[in-house]
Amino acid sequence: MNKFYFVSVLILSLNIYAEDGFDDDGFDDENIEVVLVSQDSVQGELYGSINFEAHQNISNNKNLSSSKILVDLLGDYKFENGAKLSANLKSYYDFVYQLENLTVPNGYKNEIELNELNIELEILPNLDFKIGRQVVVWGKSDSIRITDILNPLDNRKPGLVDIKNLRLGRTMSKLDYYVDNLNYSIIALHENRFSKNPKSGSDFKSAIDLNEIHPDDSFENTGIAISLTGAFEGYDIGVYYANTYIDKPYLFTGVSNVLKYDNKSNMFGSAFNLVDGSFLFKAEVAHFDNINYNGTADAKSRTDVLLGVEYNGITDGSIGYEVAIRKIHDYEADIYLNNNYTVESQYQQVFRFSQSYLNQTLNLTSVLSAFGNHAQDGGSARVELDYALDDELTISGGVIDYLAGDNPAINAFKDNDRIFAKVTHSF
Repeated sequence: MNKFYFVSVLILSLNIYAEDGFDDDGFDDENIEVVLVSQDSVQGELYGSINFEAHQNISNNKNLSSSKILVDLLGDYKFENGAKLSANLKSYYDFVYQLENLTVPNGYKNEIELNELNIELEILPNLDFKIGRQVVVWGKSDSIRITDILNPLDNRKPGLVDIKNLRLGRTMSKLDYYVDNLNYSIIALHENRFSKNPKSGSDFKSAIDLNEIHPDDSFENTGIAISLTGAFEGYDIGVYYANTYIDKPYLFTGVSNVLKYDNKSNMFGSAFNLVDGSFLFKAEVAHFDNINYNGTADAKSRTDVLLGVEYNGITDGSIGYEVAIRKIHDYEADIYLNNNYTVESQYQQVFRFSQSYLNQTLNLTSVLSAFGNHAQDGGSARVELDYALDDELTISGGVIDYLAGDNPAINAFKDNDRIFAKVTHSF
């Protein structure tokens, strides 16, 4: 990591609301100006990685489906008064659309993403304030989202990357109060941002894209989130509340080709984990009071529950299993056909195995994700190997098999099996 010193004036805008720029309806006039008067005022670090990645399809005629260069830059700057500025810039360019005469889905050829840009201040020794685009993780699960709802995900290539690498930053104001082992957080959700799903013409979607209507990033559309978390000897616990827009669209009433994202809901949730010897036990629950589904006149409530266990008694390895159920209350039969074959009680199961070899330079990860109480609805199985040549250079490779099943929406991915390889230079 390179350390460096700056003598400059930095102006941080707090209104990075839309993916393609600033929102005129937001708080464009609310800026923080930080003036640095000497080279001793700031100390920072710049680090990140450059990746070369390729995907080769093995179950259809698309052959090479991706050949990317990806850049992931992170920076931290700490000022003399204790304020900390953090940023994360991600970008990529996919050469496959140059090599072959392919239709380019929106956002697939190249992208520049300011995933995080925020400033953190210590108001009191036990009171912190952070504002800007950031990632806030709720819950305990590593594989299935239950209470972890504040940040959208990049879902354009399902199953290829773990959730921790998929979260998209969101503009928030976050106030944290610490007392003993407890952390109280109050968050204002300024940016109404939603997950990136597969686009028409990509490997994972052949149907046309529908028009979308998103709520403005205005003061009246600002969401609120509150959490109370505690870390104690042998166990952690969290209690959560959020009032924000659901990360799931529904068809505009009377219009068949427009999706709306203006479905606001209250979420009440809790998460718990317990360490017992070599075992880690996990539990999460979340209840949503107002979710719109296509084909129904009334909004429905839904309860999501997760149980999991992880065994770390293996030398340099672990085995984990998580199962979740999402139950729609007052279910109607029309929901199934009008909402991508959504069933009343949807099960998801994830089995994960990881093991390190050769003094932890070679890492094996295996992940099986399946839907249905008997894994009958399909899913994916991924095996990946990472080998660190040195502290800076890593080579990776693996295979993912999209499993066929009884659910037509999941079954549509079955012909996208692929092998993938990546070279990563970290700095």
